[in-house]
Amino acid sequence: MAQIVLLRLGDGMQTSIFDDLYQPFCDEMSRSYTIVSARSAADAKSLLSLLTLRAILVVDGGLTVGKEHIALQKQLSSYAQAGGTVIFCCLFSSFSKPSNFNGMFQSFGLPWEFGAYHHTTFYLSQNVKSVLGHQRAIELEREYSMKAVHLKHTPVDARLYVPLEQSPTESSVFPPSAVDQEETPAAFSRHGSGWIGYVGDVNNEQGSRALIMALLDLVVNKDTGAEVIGS
Repeated sequence: MAQIVLLRLGDGMQTSIFDDLYQPFCDEMSRSYTIVSARSAADAKSLLSLLTLRAILVVDGGLTVGKEHIALQKQLSSYAQAGGTVIFCCLFSSFSKPSNFNGMFQSFGLPWEFGAYHHTTFYLSQNVKSVLGHQRAIELEREYSMKAVHLKHTPVDARLYVPLEQSPTESSVFPPSAVDQEETPAAFSRHGSGWIGYVGDVNNEQGSRALIMALLDLVVNKDTGAEVIGS
């Protein structure tokens, strides 16, 4: 069975929140894959050479903190460039400071940066079928409301969900405002021979979980003619 590593380098609070919020999702993934948690940089490095490893999910903000993790960031980038997949998701966006977030993606050689943080309705991008294939794309939610940390500076064809001009911010406290059409809450981009993904949802929405499962299915089965998307 294909192996998926959950990289969990966050502190005790992040560990507790992840266990409370995401155990059902971990159970869902474990029905299709062997799930292994890496709770230290040493654990992660030892798992990178596994022949059955198909993807690494960075599920909290621990990787972005501390000089001791810079080497691991670069190793994960090399892993993806060699054909692996790294997806930043779950608690990653909630527990990453903007400066650490940006610095980490710089270590990956990517221009991606911490964008706006707000709630709005997002729509499935027209590019999704070329990335995931027709069948996976039609199984995703065509639109859903999500609170997310957005990404700046992603190529248009890597954006999986996008706001529309008629998608204002949604808040029970603040009046609606315009949403930056150039930012995305979810991206998947070629990185060398592999992939880098990002899902910035902070509330564990069903649509986001379905998207992560579709990305995993893509990289595990590799049965679609996905187009090469630049980083």
